[in-house]
Amino acid sequence: MASWRYRSFPLNLHCCRTPDPVPTDNRPSRKLPIRRPSRYTAVLGGIFVTAYASNISTPFLSIYRDRLDLAPAATQTIFVVYVAGIMITLLGSGPLSDRIGRRAVVLPALLLSILTSLLIIAGRDSYSFLLAGRFLLGASVGAVFSVGTAWVQDVVGPGQAMRVAFGTTVATYAGFGSGPVLSALYELLLPYPLVGPFAIHICLAGLVIAMLWPVPDVVNRSKGNRQSTDRRLPKPVKRLFATVVVPAAVWVFAFPSTSFALFPVLLSDQVPGYAAQVAGTAGALTALAGLAARPVLSRLGPGASMIAGMLAGTVGYLLGTLAFGMDQWPLVLPGAVLLGGASGTISAACLAVLAKTDAGNARGALTSAFYMVTYPGMSMPLVTTAVAARFSMSDTLAAITAAAVVGTAIVVASVSTRQRETVTQPATGHG
Repeated sequence: MASWRYRSFPLNLHCCRTPDPVPTDNRPSRKLPIRRPSRYTAVLGGIFVTAYASNISTPFLSIYRDRLDLAPAATQTIFVVYVAGIMITLLGSGPLSDRIGRRAVVLPALLLSILTSLLIIAGRDSYSFLLAGRFLLGASVGAVFSVGTAWVQDVVGPGQAMRVAFGTTVATYAGFGSGPVLSALYELLLPYPLVGPFAIHICLAGLVIAMLWPVPDVVNRSKGNRQSTDRRLPKPVKRLFATVVVPAAVWVFAFPSTSFALFPVLLSDQVPGYAAQVAGTAGALTALAGLAARPVLSRLGPGASMIAGMLAGTVGYLLGTLAFGMDQWPLVLPGAVLLGGASGTISAACLAVLAKTDAGNARGALTSAFYMVTYPGMSMPLVTTAVAARFSMSDTLAAITAAAVVGTAIVVASVSTRQRETVTQPATGHG
Protein backbone atom coordinates (compact mmCIF):
# COMPACT_ATOMS: atom_id res chain seq x y z
CA MET A 1 0.00 0.00 0.00
CA ALA A 2 2.81 2.45 0.90
CA SER A 3 4.55 1.72 -2.37
CA TRP A 4 1.35 2.42 -4.35
CA ARG A 5 0.76 5.73 -2.50
CA TYR A 6 4.36 6.85 -3.15
CA ARG A 7 4.08 6.15 -6.88
CA SER A 8 0.74 7.96 -7.20
CA PHE A 9 1.95 11.25 -5.66
CA PRO A 10 3.75 12.59 -8.73
CA LEU A 11 0.90 11.43 -10.92
CA ASN A 12 -1.50 13.58 -8.89
CA LEU A 13 0.78 16.63 -9.24
CA HIS A 14 0.98 16.09 -12.96
CA CYS A 15 -2.76 15.82 -13.28
CA CYS A 16 -3.40 18.98 -11.26
CA ARG A 17 -0.89 21.12 -13.15
CA THR A 18 -2.45 23.87 -15.19
CA PRO A 19 -1.97 23.09 -18.88
CA ASP A 20 0.06 25.51 -20.97
CA PRO A 21 -2.12 27.96 -22.89
CA VAL A 22 -2.58 27.08 -26.53
CA PRO A 23 -1.71 29.98 -28.78
CA THR A 24 -4.38 31.08 -31.15
CA ASP A 25 -4.13 33.03 -34.35
CA ASN A 26 -6.39 35.82 -33.07
CA ARG A 27 -4.17 36.56 -30.04
CA PRO A 28 -1.20 38.72 -31.06
CA SER A 29 2.08 37.84 -29.36
CA ARG A 30 3.27 40.30 -26.77
CA LYS A 31 6.71 41.88 -27.01
CA LEU A 32 8.50 43.58 -24.19
CA PRO A 33 8.43 47.34 -24.82
CA ILE A 34 11.74 49.03 -25.57
CA ARG A 35 11.88 52.03 -23.25
CA ARG A 36 13.49 55.12 -24.66
CA PRO A 37 15.43 57.37 -22.31
CA SER A 38 13.41 60.32 -21.08
CA ARG A 39 13.98 63.74 -22.59
CA TYR A 40 15.49 64.87 -19.31
CA THR A 41 17.96 61.94 -19.28
CA ALA A 42 18.87 62.37 -22.94
CA VAL A 43 19.72 66.07 -22.59
CA LEU A 44 21.72 65.41 -19.43
CA GLY A 45 23.54 62.69 -21.37
CA GLY A 46 24.68 65.31 -23.86
CA ILE A 47 26.02 67.47 -21.03
CA PHE A 48 27.76 64.46 -19.45
CA VAL A 49 29.58 63.31 -22.57
CA THR A 50 30.67 66.89 -23.32
CA ALA A 51 32.06 67.32 -19.80
CA TYR A 52 33.84 63.98 -20.20
CA ALA A 53 35.43 65.13 -23.46
CA SER A 54 36.64 68.39 -21.93
CA ASN A 55 38.75 66.58 -19.31
CA ILE A 56 40.20 63.63 -21.25
CA SER A 57 43.47 65.47 -21.92
CA THR A 58 44.00 66.67 -18.35
CA PRO A 59 46.22 63.79 -17.09
CA PHE A 60 48.26 63.95 -20.30
CA LEU A 61 49.55 67.52 -19.94
CA SER A 62 52.93 66.38 -18.65
CA ILE A 63 53.09 63.71 -21.40
CA TYR A 64 52.39 66.29 -24.10
CA ARG A 65 55.01 68.55 -22.51
CA ASP A 66 57.70 65.88 -22.70
CA ARG A 67 56.61 64.39 -26.03
CA LEU A 68 56.45 67.76 -27.85
CA ASP A 69 59.22 69.46 -25.80
CA LEU A 70 57.01 72.32 -24.66
CA ALA A 71 57.77 75.27 -22.40
CA PRO A 72 55.63 75.71 -19.25
CA ALA A 73 53.45 78.44 -20.82
CA ALA A 74 52.92 76.31 -23.94
CA THR A 75 51.89 73.37 -21.75
CA GLN A 76 49.28 75.45 -19.93
CA THR A 77 48.05 76.77 -23.28
CA ILE A 78 46.93 73.23 -24.17
CA PHE A 79 44.51 73.40 -21.29
CA VAL A 80 43.49 77.03 -21.62
CA VAL A 81 43.22 77.48 -25.40
CA TYR A 82 39.78 75.95 -25.55
CA VAL A 83 38.51 78.75 -23.30
CA ALA A 84 38.78 81.01 -26.35
CA GLY A 85 36.53 78.64 -28.28
CA ILE A 86 34.11 78.57 -25.38
CA MET A 87 33.89 82.34 -25.10
CA ILE A 88 33.35 82.85 -28.83
CA THR A 89 30.58 80.24 -28.86
CA LEU A 90 28.90 81.63 -25.76
CA LEU A 91 28.52 85.02 -27.43
CA GLY A 92 25.96 83.60 -29.82
CA SER A 93 24.91 80.04 -28.96
CA GLY A 94 22.39 80.87 -26.23
CA PRO A 95 20.59 83.68 -28.06
CA LEU A 96 20.73 81.63 -31.28
CA SER A 97 19.03 78.69 -29.54
CA ASP A 98 16.30 81.05 -28.32
CA ARG A 99 15.71 81.87 -31.98
CA ILE A 100 16.08 78.54 -33.83
CA GLY A 101 15.69 75.98 -31.04
CA ARG A 102 17.94 73.98 -28.70
CA ARG A 103 18.44 70.80 -30.74
CA ALA A 104 19.55 72.82 -33.80
CA VAL A 105 22.52 74.01 -31.72
CA VAL A 106 23.27 71.04 -29.45
CA LEU A 107 23.31 68.27 -32.09
CA PRO A 108 25.82 70.01 -34.42
CA ALA A 109 27.95 70.84 -31.36
CA LEU A 110 28.07 67.16 -30.41
CA LEU A 111 29.03 66.25 -33.98
CA LEU A 112 31.79 68.88 -33.75
CA SER A 113 33.09 67.21 -30.58
CA ILE A 114 33.68 64.02 -32.57
CA LEU A 115 35.86 65.99 -34.99
CA THR A 116 37.78 67.50 -32.08
CA SER A 117 38.72 64.07 -30.74
CA LEU A 118 40.07 63.12 -34.15
CA LEU A 119 42.16 66.30 -34.25
CA ILE A 120 43.50 65.76 -30.73
CA ILE A 121 44.48 62.20 -31.65
CA ALA A 122 46.46 63.65 -34.56
CA GLY A 123 47.83 66.29 -32.18
CA ARG A 124 49.84 63.77 -30.18
CA ASP A 125 52.65 64.48 -32.65
CA SER A 126 51.64 67.99 -33.73
CA TYR A 127 51.21 70.96 -31.41
CA SER A 128 49.20 72.79 -34.07
CA PHE A 129 46.67 69.97 -34.43
CA LEU A 130 46.49 69.70 -30.66
CA LEU A 131 45.65 73.38 -30.24
CA ALA A 132 43.15 73.28 -33.10
CA GLY A 133 41.38 70.32 -31.52
CA ARG A 134 41.27 72.01 -28.12
CA PHE A 135 39.93 75.24 -29.62
CA LEU A 136 37.10 73.45 -31.42
CA LEU A 137 36.44 71.38 -28.31
CA GLY A 138 35.89 74.66 -26.49
CA ALA A 139 33.39 75.70 -29.13
CA SER A 140 31.51 72.44 -28.63
CA VAL A 141 31.61 72.68 -24.84
CA GLY A 142 30.35 76.26 -24.81
CA ALA A 143 27.38 75.42 -27.02
CA VAL A 144 26.36 72.22 -25.23
CA PHE A 145 26.75 73.56 -21.70
CA SER A 146 24.89 76.83 -22.21
CA VAL A 147 22.16 75.59 -24.55
CA GLY A 148 21.95 72.16 -22.91
CA THR A 149 21.27 73.75 -19.52
CA ALA A 150 18.50 75.83 -21.07
CA TRP A 151 17.13 72.69 -22.76
CA VAL A 152 16.98 70.90 -19.41
CA GLN A 153 14.91 73.79 -18.07
CA ASP A 154 12.62 73.54 -21.11
CA VAL A 155 11.94 69.80 -20.82
CA VAL A 156 11.22 69.79 -17.06
CA GLY A 157 9.06 72.92 -17.18
CA PRO A 158 8.68 75.79 -14.72
CA GLY A 159 8.86 75.40 -10.96
CA GLN A 160 11.69 72.80 -11.10
CA ALA A 161 14.67 75.01 -10.24
CA MET A 162 16.32 72.55 -7.84
CA ARG A 163 15.86 69.61 -10.24
CA VAL A 164 17.51 71.61 -13.03
CA ALA A 165 20.40 72.65 -10.77
CA PHE A 166 20.94 69.15 -9.38
CA GLY A 167 20.67 67.34 -12.70
CA THR A 168 22.93 69.72 -14.57
CA THR A 169 25.54 69.74 -11.81
CA VAL A 170 25.60 65.94 -11.48
CA ALA A 171 25.90 65.42 -15.24
CA THR A 172 28.63 68.06 -15.55
CA TYR A 173 30.81 66.97 -12.66
CA ALA A 174 30.32 63.24 -13.25
CA GLY A 175 31.59 63.86 -16.78
CA PHE A 176 34.46 65.99 -15.52
CA GLY A 177 35.43 63.19 -13.11
CA SER A 178 35.13 60.33 -15.58
CA GLY A 179 37.55 61.82 -18.10
CA PRO A 180 40.68 61.96 -15.90
CA VAL A 181 39.97 58.58 -14.28
CA LEU A 182 39.59 56.75 -17.57
CA SER A 183 42.60 58.50 -19.11
CA ALA A 184 44.86 57.74 -16.13
CA LEU A 185 43.80 54.07 -16.01
CA TYR A 186 44.20 53.74 -19.77
CA GLU A 187 47.71 55.21 -19.61
CA LEU A 188 48.66 52.80 -16.82
CA LEU A 189 47.16 49.59 -18.22
CA LEU A 190 46.73 49.83 -21.99
CA PRO A 191 48.72 50.90 -25.03
CA TYR A 192 48.15 54.07 -27.06
CA PRO A 193 46.87 56.28 -24.20
CA LEU A 194 46.79 59.34 -26.47
CA VAL A 195 44.36 57.53 -28.79
CA GLY A 196 42.13 55.16 -26.85
CA PRO A 197 40.30 57.54 -24.48
CA PHE A 198 39.41 59.83 -27.38
CA ALA A 199 38.10 56.90 -29.41
CA ILE A 200 35.86 56.04 -26.45
CA HIS A 201 34.53 59.60 -26.51
CA ILE A 202 33.71 59.30 -30.21
CA CYS A 203 31.60 56.21 -29.49
CA LEU A 204 29.85 57.85 -26.52
CA ALA A 205 29.10 60.99 -28.50
CA GLY A 206 27.53 58.91 -31.27
CA LEU A 207 25.34 57.13 -28.72
CA VAL A 208 24.19 60.40 -27.14
CA ILE A 209 23.37 61.89 -30.54
CA ALA A 210 21.14 58.87 -31.20
CA MET A 211 19.43 59.42 -27.82
CA LEU A 212 18.85 63.11 -28.52
CA TRP A 213 17.70 62.75 -32.10
CA PRO A 214 13.99 62.12 -31.29
CA VAL A 215 13.86 64.77 -28.54
CA PRO A 216 11.81 67.72 -29.84
CA ASP A 217 12.31 71.38 -29.09
CA VAL A 218 10.13 72.99 -26.45
CA VAL A 219 11.14 76.55 -27.34
CA ASN A 220 8.36 78.76 -28.68
CA ARG A 221 9.69 79.60 -32.13
CA SER A 222 7.09 82.11 -33.12
CA LYS A 223 7.69 84.59 -35.91
CA GLY A 224 8.58 87.32 -33.49
CA ASN A 225 10.90 85.05 -31.56
CA ARG A 226 12.70 83.92 -34.71
CA GLN A 227 13.35 87.51 -35.69
CA SER A 228 14.69 88.44 -32.28
CA THR A 229 18.47 88.31 -31.83
CA ASP A 230 18.57 90.40 -28.65
CA ARG A 231 21.38 89.13 -26.42
CA ARG A 232 20.60 91.31 -23.44
CA LEU A 233 19.55 89.80 -20.15
CA PRO A 234 15.89 90.18 -19.20
CA LYS A 235 15.43 93.38 -17.19
CA PRO A 236 13.91 91.76 -14.06
CA VAL A 237 17.03 89.64 -13.51
CA LYS A 238 19.83 92.00 -14.54
CA ARG A 239 20.46 93.32 -11.06
CA LEU A 240 20.17 89.87 -9.48
CA PHE A 241 22.65 88.49 -11.97
CA ALA A 242 25.17 91.31 -11.53
CA THR A 243 25.05 91.63 -7.76
CA VAL A 244 24.57 88.04 -6.56
CA VAL A 245 25.49 85.57 -9.32
CA VAL A 246 28.55 87.22 -10.88
CA PRO A 247 30.68 87.63 -7.69
CA ALA A 248 30.44 83.90 -7.02
CA ALA A 249 30.33 82.63 -10.62
CA VAL A 250 33.79 83.99 -11.49
CA TRP A 251 35.24 81.34 -9.16
CA VAL A 252 33.31 78.34 -10.55
CA PHE A 253 36.26 77.30 -12.73
CA ALA A 254 39.00 79.46 -11.22
CA PHE A 255 39.08 77.03 -8.29
CA PRO A 256 39.10 73.60 -9.99
CA SER A 257 41.33 74.55 -12.96
CA THR A 258 44.28 74.93 -10.60
CA SER A 259 43.68 71.58 -8.92
CA PHE A 260 43.95 69.50 -12.09
CA ALA A 261 45.97 71.71 -14.45
CA LEU A 262 48.38 73.67 -12.22
CA PHE A 263 49.32 72.01 -8.94
CA PRO A 264 49.83 68.46 -10.36
CA VAL A 265 52.00 69.89 -13.16
CA LEU A 266 54.08 71.97 -10.75
CA LEU A 267 54.69 68.92 -8.55
CA SER A 268 55.06 66.30 -11.29
CA ASP A 269 58.83 66.03 -10.72
CA GLN A 270 58.13 64.65 -7.23
CA VAL A 271 56.32 61.61 -8.68
CA PRO A 272 58.50 60.44 -11.61
CA GLY A 273 56.74 57.86 -13.73
CA TYR A 274 53.36 58.51 -12.10
CA ALA A 275 52.64 62.09 -13.11
CA ALA A 276 49.64 61.08 -15.24
CA GLN A 277 48.17 58.99 -12.42
CA VAL A 278 48.56 61.79 -9.86
CA ALA A 279 47.05 64.31 -12.27
CA GLY A 280 44.23 61.91 -13.09
CA THR A 281 43.51 61.27 -9.41
CA ALA A 282 43.51 65.00 -8.67
CA GLY A 283 41.21 65.64 -11.62
CA ALA A 284 38.84 62.86 -10.60
CA LEU A 285 38.71 64.02 -6.97
CA THR A 286 38.09 67.57 -8.13
CA ALA A 287 35.20 66.62 -10.38
CA LEU A 288 33.60 64.00 -8.17
CA ALA A 289 33.74 66.32 -5.17
CA GLY A 290 31.52 68.62 -7.21
CA LEU A 291 28.74 66.09 -6.69
CA ALA A 292 28.66 67.15 -3.03
CA ALA A 293 26.77 70.21 -4.22
CA ARG A 294 23.44 68.41 -3.98
CA PRO A 295 23.36 67.76 -0.21
CA VAL A 296 24.95 71.13 0.53
CA LEU A 297 22.45 73.02 -1.60
CA SER A 298 19.52 71.06 -0.21
CA ARG A 299 20.55 71.81 3.35
CA LEU A 300 21.80 75.39 3.13
CA GLY A 301 19.99 76.95 0.16
CA PRO A 302 21.61 78.95 -2.66
CA GLY A 303 22.94 81.96 -0.72
CA ALA A 304 24.64 80.08 2.12
CA SER A 305 25.92 77.48 -0.39
CA MET A 306 27.74 80.21 -2.32
CA ILE A 307 29.48 81.30 0.88
CA ALA A 308 30.34 77.72 1.87
CA GLY A 309 31.77 77.09 -1.59
CA MET A 310 33.96 80.19 -1.43
CA LEU A 311 35.34 79.16 1.96
CA ALA A 312 36.14 75.64 0.73
CA GLY A 313 37.85 76.98 -2.39
CA THR A 314 40.00 79.38 -0.40
CA VAL A 315 41.20 76.57 1.88
CA GLY A 316 41.88 74.45 -1.22
CA TYR A 317 44.10 77.20 -2.66
CA LEU A 318 45.93 77.32 0.67
CA LEU A 319 46.61 73.57 0.60
CA GLY A 320 47.89 73.76 -2.96
CA THR A 321 50.18 76.64 -2.06
CA LEU A 322 51.54 74.70 0.93
CA ALA A 323 52.02 71.59 -1.22
CA PHE A 324 54.25 73.57 -3.60
CA GLY A 325 56.10 75.52 -0.91
CA MET A 326 56.80 72.46 1.26
CA ASP A 327 57.32 69.92 -1.57
CA GLN A 328 54.47 67.82 -0.21
CA TRP A 329 52.56 66.60 -3.28
CA PRO A 330 50.00 64.55 -1.22
CA LEU A 331 48.46 67.83 -0.05
CA VAL A 332 47.28 68.33 -3.63
CA LEU A 333 44.69 65.57 -3.18
CA PRO A 334 42.68 66.98 -0.23
CA GLY A 335 43.08 70.37 -1.90
CA ALA A 336 41.48 68.91 -5.02
CA VAL A 337 38.49 67.69 -2.99
CA LEU A 338 37.94 71.17 -1.52
CA LEU A 339 38.42 72.98 -4.83
CA GLY A 340 36.08 70.60 -6.67
CA GLY A 341 33.46 70.76 -3.95
CA ALA A 342 33.66 74.54 -4.04
CA SER A 343 33.16 74.60 -7.79
CA GLY A 344 30.16 72.27 -7.80
CA THR A 345 28.49 73.99 -4.87
CA ILE A 346 28.87 77.49 -6.29
CA SER A 347 27.75 76.36 -9.75
CA ALA A 348 24.65 74.57 -8.46
CA ALA A 349 23.73 77.52 -6.24
CA CYS A 350 24.02 79.98 -9.12
CA LEU A 351 22.01 77.75 -11.47
CA ALA A 352 19.31 77.35 -8.82
CA VAL A 353 19.02 81.13 -8.54
CA LEU A 354 18.84 81.56 -12.32
CA ALA A 355 16.32 78.72 -12.78
CA LYS A 356 13.91 80.53 -10.43
CA THR A 357 13.97 83.71 -12.49
CA ASP A 358 11.44 84.57 -15.17
CA ALA A 359 13.71 84.67 -18.22
CA GLY A 360 10.89 84.59 -20.75
CA ASN A 361 12.10 83.58 -24.21
CA ALA A 362 15.73 84.42 -23.35
CA ARG A 363 16.59 81.37 -21.23
CA GLY A 364 19.43 80.44 -23.57
CA ALA A 365 20.87 83.96 -23.43
CA LEU A 366 20.74 83.88 -19.64
CA THR A 367 22.61 80.58 -19.33
CA SER A 368 25.15 81.76 -21.92
CA ALA A 369 25.76 84.86 -19.83
CA PHE A 370 26.35 82.69 -16.76
CA TYR A 371 28.93 80.51 -18.52
CA MET A 372 30.59 83.56 -20.03
CA VAL A 373 31.26 84.72 -16.48
CA THR A 374 32.49 81.31 -15.28
CA TYR A 375 34.80 80.14 -18.05
CA PRO A 376 37.50 82.85 -17.92
CA GLY A 377 38.43 81.18 -14.63
CA MET A 378 39.80 78.30 -16.69
CA SER A 379 42.71 80.58 -17.57
CA MET A 380 43.85 80.71 -13.93
CA PRO A 381 46.68 78.16 -14.50
CA LEU A 382 48.00 80.16 -17.47
CA VAL A 383 47.69 83.49 -15.64
CA THR A 384 49.47 82.04 -12.61
CA THR A 385 52.30 80.64 -14.74
CA ALA A 386 52.69 83.91 -16.64
CA VAL A 387 52.84 86.02 -13.47
CA ALA A 388 55.25 83.55 -11.84
CA ALA A 389 57.64 84.04 -14.79
CA ARG A 390 58.20 87.59 -13.50
CA PHE A 391 57.79 86.93 -9.80
CA SER A 392 58.30 83.71 -7.85
CA MET A 393 55.73 80.92 -8.03
CA SER A 394 55.41 80.92 -4.23
CA ASP A 395 54.51 84.62 -4.19
CA THR A 396 52.06 84.16 -7.05
CA LEU A 397 50.27 81.29 -5.33
CA ALA A 398 50.07 83.33 -2.14
CA ALA A 399 48.57 86.19 -4.16
CA ILE A 400 45.78 84.08 -5.71
CA THR A 401 44.96 82.70 -2.25
CA ALA A 402 44.66 86.25 -0.95
CA ALA A 403 42.45 87.09 -3.93
CA ALA A 404 40.17 84.19 -2.97
CA VAL A 405 39.89 85.60 0.56
CA VAL A 406 38.80 88.96 -0.88
CA GLY A 407 36.37 87.20 -3.23
CA THR A 408 34.82 85.35 -0.30
CA ALA A 409 34.25 88.62 1.54
CA ILE A 410 32.56 90.11 -1.54
CA VAL A 411 30.24 87.10 -1.90
CA VAL A 412 29.32 87.25 1.79
CA ALA A 413 28.46 90.93 1.41
CA SER A 414 26.43 90.46 -1.79
CA VAL A 415 24.43 87.52 -0.43
CA SER A 416 23.75 89.30 2.86
CA THR A 417 22.60 92.44 1.06
CA ARG A 418 20.30 90.45 -1.21
CA GLN A 419 18.75 88.59 1.71
CA ARG A 420 18.03 91.85 3.54
CA GLU A 421 16.41 93.31 0.42
CA THR A 422 14.29 90.20 -0.05
CA VAL A 423 13.03 90.40 3.52
CA THR A 424 12.07 94.06 3.24
CA GLN A 425 10.70 93.95 -0.32
CA PRO A 426 10.41 90.53 -1.99
CA ALA A 427 11.15 90.63 -5.72
CA THR A 428 8.73 88.94 -8.06
CA GLY A 429 9.92 86.20 -10.32
CA HIS A 430 12.94 85.22 -8.28
CA GLY A 431 11.44 82.41 -6.29
